[in-house]
Amino acid sequence: MATECTLAALNRLDREDLDAVQQMLDACTATLLDPTLWGWVIGLTLVSMLVGALIGWPRGRFWAGLLWGAALGPIGWLIVGFAKPNLPECPECGHRNGRGAKVCRGCGIDLRKAGQRSQRSVVRAQGTGRGW
Repeated sequence: MATECTLAALNRLDREDLDAVQQMLDACTATLLDPTLWGWVIGLTLVSMLVGALIGWPRGRFWAGLLWGAALGPIGWLIVGFAKPNLPECPECGHRNGRGAKVCRGCGIDLRKAGQRSQRSVVRAQGTGRGW
């Protein structure tokens, strides 16, 4: 009779019978070293990493998505999905833009020129408007 590696079989195991214990150990080791099991584990981990990276990409968190997806799977996807985006903000309107953006998608200013202005010039420009 072949020994199976289950919790029910472990509960039925006579711990005084060393041959039965060795058979159970051999059966559990064979189950853990099964290449089909490892193929599934590696495949699901790679899919979880890919989905996490795809969720993190538009939020500027590609590597975080990759790592959280590999470590926690769907829970990592939620962590990356609800995390604060890591994208640069426009200094004028605060809209988040992509890393290589030249023009803000929110207000249309040139981000390179706006980034070169000092904080003092921004405050002065706000103070020279109409009214108070």
